[in-house]
Amino acid sequence: MVKKMLVLNLKMHLNKDEIEDFENYIYNKNIIVLPEYPYLPFFQRGKYKLGSQDVSKFKDGAFTGEVNAKCLKSLNVKYSLIGHSERKQNFNETLKDLTDKIQNVIDEDIIPIYCIDRDLFDKRQDPEYKNIEKQLEAIPSNTKYIIIVFEPSYIIGNTEMIPDIDEISKTITKIKEYLIERNINHTILYGGGVSKFNVDEILNIKGIEGTIICSSIFNKDEFEYIYNKCV
Repeated sequence: MVKKMLVLNLKMHLNKDEIEDFENYIYNKNIIVLPEYPYLPFFQRGKYKLGSQDVSKFKDGAFTGEVNAKCLKSLNVKYSLIGHSERKQNFNETLKDLTDKIQNVIDEDIIPIYCIDRDLFDKRQDPEYKNIEKQLEAIPSNTKYIIIVFEPSYIIGNTEMIPDIDEISKTITKIKEYLIERNINHTILYGGGVSKFNVDEILNIKGIEGTIICSSIFNKDEFEYIYNKCV
């Protein structure tokens, strides 16, 4: 079986002691881990690869509270999550913001993990996937390689809701066609409601090369099941 990429988005769930225990737990695992900004220095020694949950749209300057790509690179960050649906919804991020963020991490040789979402309105009213294409158009033209995460935003955080496999397959095809046409090397992941009950079916969808998980991380048995399916 071909190995799949596995990304762990820790979001905002663990305190310092819990982070230290978690780092020990994943020390020898071949995954990408995305901790909160303050905990990036805690993930410097293992087999895992380090990523950030976000990056500033600004390159540098007087922007209190922001963390730029140059800072992330100095902390050995290799990947940066950009455009998660929670960021768009809660912080009103625009496509221009996402373009700037992708460009900033590319300039620092950090690989962007770019989230493409599709909500229930799109599912019902956008059969031509125009909104998917609009999000893809935010990728800078000088991008050589990018990791794309397709995330149906109405499923995120709900591992009891069964993803629409046909919908996922059609969307992955659209994304792949767009990237191939523009000669952008890529890896495509799926995120949203991934659990031990559906991960086999999801990973078997043509074009999907891995997954990003959150809720399942904190159930050891479930995480181990998903991890073993990827490695």
